[in-house]
Order: sequence, then C-alpha cells, then structure tokens
Amino acid sequence: MKTGLQQHAALSQQLRINPRLYQAMDLLYMPLLDLQQHLKQELLGNPFLELLEAEDETEVPLAEEAKEDKKEAEKNDEPNWEEILLDDGGDQGAPPRDMSEAREYVEPVPVEAKDLTDHLREQMRLLDLTPRQQLLAEEFIGNIAEDGYLGATLEEIANGVNQVLQAHADESERDVVPQPYTLAEAEEMLRVIQKLDPPGVGARDLRECLMLQLESRSETDTLAYRLVREAFEDLKAHRWSDRCGSRRPIRTSRATRRSSRARTKISSTSA
Repeated sequence: MKTGLQQHAALSQQLRINPRLYQAMDLLYMPLLDLQQHLKQELLGNPFLELLEAEDETEVPLAEEAKEDKKEAEKNDEPNWEEILLDDGGDQGAPPRDMSEAREYVEPVPVEAKDLTDHLREQMRLLDLTPRQQLLAEEFIGNIAEDGYLGATLEEIANGVNQVLQAHADESERDVVPQPYTLAEAEEMLRVIQKLDPPGVGARDLRECLMLQLESRSETDTLAYRLVREAFEDLKAHRWSDRCGSRRPIRTSRATRRSSRARTKISSTSA
C-alpha cells in the first residue's frame, strides 16, 4: 500500500450568503418598532451616523402653475366674440382643403383616452376656419351624439347658434347687430364636418352614413354605392332579388354579393 500526497481537481457549487445580505434580510423582515429601536441603537453607538428626515415636497407652486396653465388654455379656447359679432358672413375665408391633408396630422393612437367630441375638435383646429365658422363648427360638434350621428336638424343648429350670437351681442358694450347664420352656411359646415374622421360622422341617418363611408373609400362608382343610394329601403327589407335587380341591368348573383356586403356594413356601422 502506497502512502503519500495526492492532488485532484474537482468542480463544485456552494451557496454562500454575504453577511451584508443577512443583515439586509433581517432589516427587511423586522417590525417597524424594532426597526426604529435598531436605528436608534446604531445612531448612539456610531457618532458618524446621521438620521435624515424625509422632506415634504412643495406641491403648492406646482398646483399654482397647473391652475395658470388651465386658465391660459381656457382663454385660448374662448371664441373671439368681438370678431364674430362684427363679421357679417361675407368673407368666409379660404375654403377648407382636402381633409386628407388634415388627417396626416391626427395621431392614430391617442395618448389619452378621448371621446368623439375631443377627436373632432382636434381636427377642426387643423382647418383654416374663421372665428365665425369655428363657432358654427362647435355648435355642430355639440349636437353630434356618441354614435356619431347628428342629433339635430340644420334649422335647429342655425337657430341655436343664432341665439348664442344674439346673447353675446346683448352683453357686448358695443352697439352691433350680429349677422345671423343662414341655412346655406349650416349646409356648408355640415359638409366639412362629414369629411372628418371617422368616416360617416355627422350623418343624419344610416343611409347617409353608409354613403359617406363608401365615399371616403373612393367607392362611388361601385354597385354597393348604387344600391345604398338608389335602393336602400329595398336593401333593408331584403327585397334586392326582385326589386333592386330590376332598377339596373345587373346579374342576380352579383347583386347578391353586393347586397350582402352592404348589409354587413349596416350591421357593423358605427360612425
């Protein structure tokens, strides 16, 4: 039997916890009263330690700054009543350009959850409108329901904005006679509203909503657009096989496919 010194190489894993980790774990699971007592003992035993009290953040300046920003924003959103009252409606400014130019600047995914009214107002700010047109546009947006349909007639909208205009004229110190809004101005503004996003907004009924959606997709020369425009009542009543087909010389199978597509839009339409 041989005796002597021998050397072997081997790998092994051992779990060793740092003493500081032990101390941190003890402090973490220590009750609050025991932790306070432990800190006092450490402060008494070590003169180089100093206990720093948590400073309360001064929120007063921030709150005042937020109030000033809110007041400034409200001031900017307030219509220029003097300019509106003196506007006789003769100069309507440059006609709005194609809405596709404005849509390029609309964020598709908003940072904050905004409703339809906020979404429409953001798009209106991108258009080159006079203060008189902006007031009329606000009246239209205020009468659009959450589903996107216009909840008032053009006459009611014109009368409502004329009442607001007259009320501010009565409160004004200047002796001015405001020019009332006409139905022609209301119809022109309705066409502007109906070109905003989402397609179909500002429609007065389902037929107009579908036509606006098809127009936004440049499908005015399609059979689906013709069915909605010329035979919408028959389309809703599922009479397209015997009556819609008789209006135009089209094949029955083609009318079936187009009417099915239009009915799908009807069931899923939400302006």
